[in-house]
Amino acid sequence: MIKRLLIANRGEISFRIQKTCKSMNIETVAVYSDVDKHAIHVKNADKSICIGGAESSESYLNIKSIISAAITSKSDAIHPGYGFLSENANFADEVIKNNINFIGPDPSSIRAMALKSTARKMMADAGVPVVPGFSTEGNSKEDILKRSKEIGFPIIIKASAGGGGKGMKIARSEKELFLGIDSAKREAKSSFGNSKLIVEKYLENARHVEVQILGDMEGNIQVLSDRDCSTQRRYQKIIEESPAPGIDKEIRNEMAIQAIKVAKKVSYLGAGTVEFLLYKNKFYFIEMNTRLQVEHPVTELIYGIDLVEWQIRIANGENIKIDSCNKGHAIEARIYAENPELDFLPSPGKISNLTIPKSKNLRIDFGYSEGGDVPPYYDPMLGKIIALGRNREQAINSLSNVLKETKIVGIDTNIDFVRRIIEHQSFKKLLLGTDFIKNNSKDLFPSTVEKNLLLGISLCLFMIKRSEAKKILLTPWDTKDNWRHFGANVEKFIIESEKIQYNFECFTLNKGKYSFRILEPNPTKLVNISIFNNDGGREFKIRYNKKIFKIFLAKGEENSLSIIYKGYNLSINILDKFSSNYKVEMTSGSLDTPVPGKVAKVYVKSNQKVRSGDVLAVIEAMKMEHSIISPFDGTVKEISVREGEQVDEGYTIAEIEKSS
Repeated sequence: MIKRLLIANRGEISFRIQKTCKSMNIETVAVYSDVDKHAIHVKNADKSICIGGAESSESYLNIKSIISAAITSKSDAIHPGYGFLSENANFADEVIKNNINFIGPDPSSIRAMALKSTARKMMADAGVPVVPGFSTEGNSKEDILKRSKEIGFPIIIKASAGGGGKGMKIARSEKELFLGIDSAKREAKSSFGNSKLIVEKYLENARHVEVQILGDMEGNIQVLSDRDCSTQRRYQKIIEESPAPGIDKEIRNEMAIQAIKVAKKVSYLGAGTVEFLLYKNKFYFIEMNTRLQVEHPVTELIYGIDLVEWQIRIANGENIKIDSCNKGHAIEARIYAENPELDFLPSPGKISNLTIPKSKNLRIDFGYSEGGDVPPYYDPMLGKIIALGRNREQAINSLSNVLKETKIVGIDTNIDFVRRIIEHQSFKKLLLGTDFIKNNSKDLFPSTVEKNLLLGISLCLFMIKRSEAKKILLTPWDTKDNWRHFGANVEKFIIESEKIQYNFECFTLNKGKYSFRILEPNPTKLVNISIFNNDGGREFKIRYNKKIFKIFLAKGEENSLSIIYKGYNLSINILDKFSSNYKVEMTSGSLDTPVPGKVAKVYVKSNQKVRSGDVLAVIEAMKMEHSIISPFDGTVKEISVREGEQVDEGYTIAEIEKSS
């Protein structure tokens, strides 16, 4: 029997596995990198061991260090979690070789399915329908191009040894094909330690549906319903629900049959997921994840089970005994440290405030707590919020309500973005597909009118907080605002939000009433609001257009302020109160990195001519790549970085001069 278990992972999944172990009276051993020393998964474990530096290759992908930690801590078993080494057959081999129980399938099963290219061939030979595609391994550029043309663009490039959206690119032309392959190789190597790729036909707006299975040592395979994971950004799931809604019963049953067929083909043991694309009433096998999935809680909630507990029980030799009847509907939103309005730019930093309301039939799986640091080296997922309802409508409403009241301060998040997704009528009407975000993007971000209103409210709150902070003054002439003996006080400000500047004019009236308008870049009419704050706290009530809503003051400093509205974070910086030096179109200057990270690739050199839209360099941050793009035609005057160099946010990448 397992008495002490080492978790070869970090963050949310390590913390989640620890909860199950504690309920089973199993001691836990956490591993951590240098930057994770004070992480919640380290503090919560019974024992913790440092396994290396911040880079994944030095720690969470370092097989030797993890095995050494398990031996040193006298652990009986290792749970790999998801990501990192969870689908690495060599790691599983090393665990077993050292007489440690591996919580997962046999290495031969992992090996059969871990490489998508191998899995595709095996399933095709077994008669399971697969998406047309091929492995890039051993193929020349000419062969890859020829075979891609035979399949037909658009095509999708995938990391053969991993998942989770890492190392995945869509190419719609020959030009994009090899840029995508180069980028996918770098991401795959960084995330999984394996740069092998496959190329498949990209099925536009297909539904992504997966079947959860469990296998025991007697060869029993049980299907635990299915999940819809179609709503994705950067090819990574962000909304998951179970059962997958609106699927024909015959197709659902056939997918379950094929999932069992796949699992039996590789003598599968433990928890696994067989993934399909559903396209025009036909389904196609795409891969099998030989591990626990990020989205496993939605299955747990509708069955009332603990899949991690079952993984451990199966590893202890128990047979599956689960009631196959599921109840209700569950939906999950992944919460990421990122800014959806800036193309999902990662947002590492310190969480100064974290508040998630608790309620019945709500589950919160988070890997961070208030005061925690989100490092730039790993996936930006903070955690998940999962709601259970009697039906889909109730589950969506419950999740929407908690997202509106969730407050995370100090970093950007996607809370407002996922709330808008699940509240969208197309989502509610089951118009689901992997292109859902692209097809509905204009509705998933604040409108210009809404954004302008929140900017103006933020500026009025800044004026209120400034007024409260003023020292006792001897005369009105000592003030820094536009005090007047009579009439409304009027002030002009230049503010910046998300790298866009606005020139505002604000009027302070009386009894908490304010008016404001934007003078530049796009002039607006005067907006009238009233602001109330009866208890002197951080929550303000705003009356606008005969309606009242709440704004949470997240942060207020001398020249900056942040608010939260229904999970949406907005920050402003006060650049200049009186100046009219409004920034006009840039004609030359520096291009800076928007996030701390590593320079993965530099495509240009000094004195090289570039065109608008050309990629100058690529920064890798939080396991995703971010391109530094030329904003205009011009000449590169200087490149300030080298490939492999670690850079801070705001570091100058290149100096460019615009063509005349």
